[in-house]
Amino acid sequence: MLAYFYLFLAVIAETTGTALIGSTAGFTKIIPTILTLACYALSFYLLAIVVKTIPVYLSYAIWSASGILIITCLSVVFFKVHLNWQTILGLMFLVLGVVLVNIFGRIH
Repeated sequence: MLAYFYLFLAVIAETTGTALIGSTAGFTKIIPTILTLACYALSFYLLAIVVKTIPVYLSYAIWSASGILIITCLSVVFFKVHLNWQTILGLMFLVLGVVLVNIFGRIH
């Protein structure tokens, strides 16, 4: 159960880094660059801990899909991005894919 908490923290760190990357101005602004890289480093460190317990394919599916969904939601809320139906459908397939990996990925 602790592994899922670490996975949650890894997702938060990764999405924070992704949200900050625009403020780095192509890695020319030092403080935003350091914060962005620190977030990504923390995320990968936590993910490395997680994969000791949760298989890497499952951890990565959850980590990457969660990051995409959170960044998309933040873009809609803060940057007023409008999603077309194709994007929404794609996001639904993303969620469905992670659910299927969770349900059937552990069967040998």
